[in-house]
Amino acid sequence: MIFTLPTIAPISDLRIRQAEVIERAKEGPVVLVERGSKPALVVVSPEQWNAIVEQIEYLEDAVAVYKSKWEVATGQDEFVELTPEVLAEWLSDDLQG
Repeated sequence: MIFTLPTIAPISDLRIRQAEVIERAKEGPVVLVERGSKPALVVVSPEQWNAIVEQIEYLEDAVAVYKSKWEVATGQDEFVELTPEVLAEWLSDDLQG
């Protein structure tokens, strides 16, 4: 996922040039700034938003995997081999509970 540098525009562009801001957001993020160059809002396309969310979810999953591996490697957790019988017992407990 490659992002371009954000475009910077005055926040008044959102009111005056909405269509232009939306078109620029399709190319990459648009940072709308207030007086004094203080960022007020970032506009991104739905496709970019979805890509960002997907990347965050992927990274969260990767962190969970590596955290689990770290816990096993440092003895904080251990793998337990589950037999089909144990799994069946767990399932029956869940269905009854």
